[in-house]
Amino acid sequence: MNNEKSSMGTTKERVVFMARKSTVITPTKRKSYKIEILTDYSIQFEDYLIHCEERNLTKNTIDSYKFYLEYLKRHLEEANHSLLVDEITERDIKGFLNFMRKTKTNNQATINGAIAQLRPFFNYLVEEGIIQDHPMERIKKGKVDQKPIIPFSKEDIQNLLKQPDKSRHAGYRDYCIMLILASTGMRISECLNLLISDIDFKNNRILINESKNRTPRIVGLAKTIRLELQRFIRLCHPDSQPFNLLFQNQDGGKLADNTVQEKFREYGKQAKIDPRIRVSPHTFRHTYAINYLKNGGSTSSLREQLGHRTIETVEKYLYWSTDDKLEEFQKYNPLDNMDLFKGRE
Repeated sequence: MNNEKSSMGTTKERVVFMARKSTVITPTKRKSYKIEILTDYSIQFEDYLIHCEERNLTKNTIDSYKFYLEYLKRHLEEANHSLLVDEITERDIKGFLNFMRKTKTNNQATINGAIAQLRPFFNYLVEEGIIQDHPMERIKKGKVDQKPIIPFSKEDIQNLLKQPDKSRHAGYRDYCIMLILASTGMRISECLNLLISDIDFKNNRILINESKNRTPRIVGLAKTIRLELQRFIRLCHPDSQPFNLLFQNQDGGKLADNTVQEKFREYGKQAKIDPRIRVSPHTFRHTYAINYLKNGGSTSSLREQLGHRTIETVEKYLYWSTDDKLEEFQKYNPLDNMDLFKGRE
């Protein structure tokens, strides 16, 4: 009997075990939620700036993107337009560009700049799947009238250098900025990023670390301005450290490009420079390039001095660097060689 109970018990246990093993557990059904992508302009704007930083773009590039994206946002807000990026259309972008052209009277070069700075933002939104339709896909840059940059004459530079008040920090600073631009041809952004330690007085050279194409280069330090820069540092930065900025604003921070642009325009008016000549840092760069070639420098070495990637970029200066064309005109002009007015003087 015991053996039978034992056997029966074993059988029951096996039945229960088999029943449990064969039990099918039905999983609880869960709702599937669709991921909501936020299309608010401000959110995507901030995400895009982070994306630019992750790509290690230069600060100037990011600042330029930021300026035009904020400009577009203000325009949309003033027009009571939706700030959802998936609701911004080609018509809205064209309206903004037309606003720049007619209301703000911006020239085509500025408008082209806005197009160039806004397009990458919408490229990013399409690539990330945030928007489906690219509002700038069919928007093209307009043609820009090429206006020659007339260089400064020797007298222009002399008169401009007389304008800053060298008895004051700001005036002496502006004076030294002019000297560096005139003697190196560097960009104003490169000049304002210079550290005191970048000026190598011992070897008469300047190291440009913050260049536009992110390639450091060395330019010569003209002997004629060496003593002036040393005096400037001694008087205006008596307690300076090597890694302090060479040119600073009144608060000791970085000087803004547009501040220098405005000051140069004032100096140009004071010096009574020909109004056809644009008094700007870039004109100093242009003048340097022309005189470099006039003095016998090669286009290849000028390319390195100016920090251009291609030789074609500097070839435009050849037009202004030689008087051969005018000499040939005067020598071979058909009308002058006909002696039509001989004896009338």
